[in-house]
Formats: sequence, C-alpha cells, structure tokens
Amino acid sequence: MRQVRSKRRAFTLIELLVVIAIIAILIGLLLPAVQKIREAANRMKCSNNLKQLGLALHNYHDANGSLPAALPMGYFSSTWYSDVGGRDNDRSGWVAPILPYIEQNAMGAQVQAWLTTLPGVTCGAPFSTIKIPGLICPSDPNGGKISSLGQGFHSSYVTCHGNQYATETADPRGLNRNGMFYGISQVTLGTVTDGLSNTAMVSELLQSPDTTTHDIRGRVWNAIHAGITFSTIYPPNSTVGDNPETYCNPLPMAPCGAQSTLSAFSLARSMHTGGVNVCLGDGSVRFVRNTITPATWLALGSRNGGETTSDY
Repeated sequence: MRQVRSKRRAFTLIELLVVIAIIAILIGLLLPAVQKIREAANRMKCSNNLKQLGLALHNYHDANGSLPAALPMGYFSSTWYSDVGGRDNDRSGWVAPILPYIEQNAMGAQVQAWLTTLPGVTCGAPFSTIKIPGLICPSDPNGGKISSLGQGFHSSYVTCHGNQYATETADPRGLNRNGMFYGISQVTLGTVTDGLSNTAMVSELLQSPDTTTHDIRGRVWNAIHAGITFSTIYPPNSTVGDNPETYCNPLPMAPCGAQSTLSAFSLARSMHTGGVNVCLGDGSVRFVRNTITPATWLALGSRNGGETTSDY
C-alpha cells in the first residue's frame, strides 16, 4: 500500500517578518529595563564610593585632629619651583593625605616619599597616572581620565568649599571659605556648627575629555581651587557653566562659563538621573535631586552659617 507523505510547511516571508517584529518590540521593551538596572547598580556603587571617602576623611580627622586641606601649603608658595627638596612643591590636594585610609597605603607612602625629594616640577607624582577605582563614578563615561599633558589622574569626587565662589576679590587665594575644605584649611568637625548631617562634605562632578586644553575639573594632582572643590552656589546639574579658573572643555552636561580667577567655581554634576550623590559631614550619603530648593542647597554648603535646612 502506497503511503502518502504530507509536505512540511515552511514559514512564509510575512510570518518571518512578524516574528522579527515581535522580537524587536520585546528587545525595545527590555533594553530600558536593563539600562535602568545598570544605572541603579552604578548609582549604588557611586554611593558606596562616597561612603568610603566619608569614612576615610573621618579616620584622617581622628588621627590628625582636623580634616585635610583641599589645597596644601605648596600651592600657595611663591617658591614651589625653586625650593627643591622641600614641601613647597606639594600640590597634592585633599586626596593624597587620605590614601592610606582608602586602602592605598603603598601609593600613599610613595607620595610622601616623593614629596620630600621633589624635582622642581609638578608632573610625575606617584599617583598622577594611576587610576584609583574608589575615586571613579561608573556612570561617568569619562570618569577617572588621565590628563593628556601628564598633569594627573582625575577624580569623580570633589570636596565642598562652601556656597560662595572658590576665589573672590576679598579672598583671592581662597583661604577663608565657608565650607569644610579650602586652601590650607584645617577644619575640625567640632567647628561645623550647622550640624554634620546638614553640611555637604563631598559630591560628584563630571569629567570632560581634553581637547584644546587639559580640563582641570577633578584633577587631584597639581590641582587648583575650583578644579578640586565644588560650590553649592547653584543647584546640582545646573545649566550655569563651571568656571574652574582655567582650562575648561565644555560638555552638554558639564558646560563652561566665562573664565575668571576671582569668581571661580565648579558645580556638583553627575550622569545619574535627576540629581547627584552627596556625602554629608556625618559620613552619610544622600541622593540630592536637581529640584532641591536653592536656599536649602546653599545652606548645605556652609559649615557655620546658622541656616536651617528644609527636607530634601
């Protein structure tokens, strides 16, 4: 008896296109969710980095009796090129002193040894071309860059010099600002009379690639005022451009304003949706939204202004 075999039916072109369209729709629905999960993980990592920095700064304070200065004496010395062998060449910023407290003991020892035998130039510090993971926000595509001119590693995190300009006519060297970190400052936690939980200590900024100049924002070696500190003079992620005194390359999320050494400032900025992470003086980390009231953000910048902060 002859068997009749049925012909196997293949997909038609229309059916294949429908399947492809369904898969594309599913991928389109899935990608935003994946990106959201990735950003949540990045924001958590960034928050943890700031917690570790807050702990390191508190440990440094306990060991030394004060917080480190945003900028050391060497920045303000008139002989920082000629005084070879002295610490007048020290432009290490607030990061170098806390290296032993962020599990960078060997690098911290190298920096201290290097500072006693400086060759008369600011480039070439032991950590100027080595990335420190705890100082890089994973959400910033340019985070942790190395300066194109060998001027140093750039941190995603900066300390707060207050709610003013970093430098101004009455204080052109930035030695008397109202935040927790400024030039040759030695702020003690007991003098933060506004309350440690009401005062910003460390926050984020965005890196900009070096193009026509070597953008100084976040540069922790050979730093200058508004390159290594931030102000609460304008809210987080403001459209107002930064003025880090010199060398600023604009990005849409990190614009540059007019350059002026007597009205220098950089602002807290991040790639996190809607705001920035901020480590407060008590070591806690809060996510501060861009919509925070200007008055509250200003109050968070000063350590002893007597302001009261509303909920944020």
